[in-house]
Amino acid sequence: MKVLSGEYLENIVWGATLLGSGGGGSSENGLQLVKEIKKLGKSIKLLELEDIKENYHIATVAGMGAPLALKEKGFNKEALYAFEALEKLYNLAGIKIDAIMPVETGGFNSLVPFYVAAYKDLPIADFDGAGGRAVPELGTLLYRLYKIPSSPLTLANKRGDTIAIWLEDPLDAKTGEEISRHITVAFEMLSGIAGWVITGWQAKNYMNPKSLSNTIEVGKAIEDAKNAGKDPVKAAVDILKGYELFRGTITSIDVKTMEGFDFGRTTLEGMGNYSGKKFYIDFKNENMIAWKRENEPAAMAPDLICLITLDGTPVTNADIKIGMKIAAIGFASGKKWRDAPNFFEAWKPILTKMGYKGEYIPIEKLVE
Repeated sequence: MKVLSGEYLENIVWGATLLGSGGGGSSENGLQLVKEIKKLGKSIKLLELEDIKENYHIATVAGMGAPLALKEKGFNKEALYAFEALEKLYNLAGIKIDAIMPVETGGFNSLVPFYVAAYKDLPIADFDGAGGRAVPELGTLLYRLYKIPSSPLTLANKRGDTIAIWLEDPLDAKTGEEISRHITVAFEMLSGIAGWVITGWQAKNYMNPKSLSNTIEVGKAIEDAKNAGKDPVKAAVDILKGYELFRGTITSIDVKTMEGFDFGRTTLEGMGNYSGKKFYIDFKNENMIAWKRENEPAAMAPDLICLITLDGTPVTNADIKIGMKIAAIGFASGKKWRDAPNFFEAWKPILTKMGYKGEYIPIEKLVE
């Protein structure tokens, strides 16, 4: 068990912003949550694999909505209100929530459970529901692949208005997504969401361990490299055995927000070893597929396509601007993704809309 406070939380923000694959919320919102947690004067316990009993009940909490809306409007107690509504439902059934965990890895969503934990005096489990990355839809969470119910879910807005969703088919993540998105739109494009209460046994068998510990390592590696005058991009790649995909200047960002998502394409013009080349990244909140050139992918979900400025600041698709000099780096998806049966079916509909009609090709093969 680790006890986390200030410096660790800031490392989580930066490491998770990188591993969020362009989504998961802006570091700006994550750092604001760190400030709020510090004001509460609480240290938070991080439960590692060996600390979690198999009969524990672990709830997931998160923010939901369009990344640009989150950055513009900010986020406060929405997830706390959603968790308290979920907690009441489980208490009525005689079930105690023992810990909470992030729904995904991201500069904002990795910190949301820490904010809730500080208020509720609960520990955090060192897992996340998306296998060490951020995802655009509930149907692209590990919960769906391992048949963990998406019901009940609770949602809340900043006023504390709450709604509970009970699905006729608890495994129907698509309907859960549609209802949750419509509610989020009604909540001015932002809501807190809580649900997916899993046992300790399920966490150990279906979730990738060390999700939060990895973000601490990555965040610290980037900061140490910057302080030592070394290349922070290389440090980020090396710490988790990733791949540098491209370095260049952002020349265009085509983005539109609809149905609660930010859709778009980022185009990079190469520099240095990549001079004279272009690189394209298509995203749906998160980066879904990167292209070396038309019809030649460089990486695809669920593998991670991550962005970091050349001076070492991880960025999301809500942060990037034309003229920014960045590196695109990639990491293999976690073992629980690739172990899941038919895992690519969760991603294929998204990638098909982006022009990729083939089967999954691991990043290790694409970089050969």
